Amino acid sequence: MTQDYRPRPRELARELLNGYLVEHQLQSGDRLPSERSLCEAWGLSRSALRSATARMEKDGVLCSRPGAGTYVAQRKYTRNLQGLLSLSRSASEQGCRVTTRLLDLKRIECDKTLAKRFGQVLGYPLYKVARLRMVDGEPLMVETAFLPAERVEGLEKWDLERGSLFAVLEEAYGLIPEQGEEKVSITYATTDEAELMGIEEGAPLFWIVSQTYDQNGELLEYCRAAARPDRLRITSELKRRDAAERGGDIHEA
Repeated sequence: MTQDYRPRPRELARELLNGYLVEHQLQSGDRLPSERSLCEAWGLSRSALRSATARMEKDGVLCSRPGAGTYVAQRKYTRNLQGLLSLSRSASEQGCRVTTRLLDLKRIECDKTLAKRFGQVLGYPLYKVARLRMVDGEPLMVETAFLPAERVEGLEKWDLERGSLFAVLEEAYGLIPEQGEEKVSITYATTDEAELMGIEEGAPLFWIVSQTYDQNGELLEYCRAAARPDRLRITSELKRRDAAERGGDIHEA
């Protein structure tokens, strides 16, 4: 005779919390009832509810504010590593609103690192574009892009706070971002990054380094971005290679 399955208290608490969010149609920033009232309503111990809440905080569903209670977390912006869409367009497709604060826009000369990236000599002119990117009013990332100055002369006359950089490149200069490569690792917030993004200095961040090439295969943009992991979800699509591509038939193990 099989026994009826009974979820552990913390698992039951997570199910109840998720059900409460759906039933009451809570949105980002909405406050949940007090811990005491939920425990009494559901017959749970505080330890079970706290364990479930902590797990949902790690998953980015809830967030706790000391002295204020538990709230529905701001939804995360999803960045697909297979796509080559601007942040503005990608976020718009997800129903998010992007705002930008221009931190720096100026001509600079290549140092050794940048000269190597662009395959140029020391002193080769570049534009440096540093921006704070926000999604739904919350700071997401500090992004610094470098572009060959001779290919985008007069870039400073364009409004890069209201418009997409990729859109400016395409519409004003006929440069189409067609392919690229991106690497993601971990870094820690500097003093300036912490102040701009409203986090603690030394907090862990995604470190995203990308290179974007135009329709002729020339390097168009080299970009470095420090992004908040509590605001950003990074995804990648996994596909099984075709048997012909692997040079043989598919065999089951």
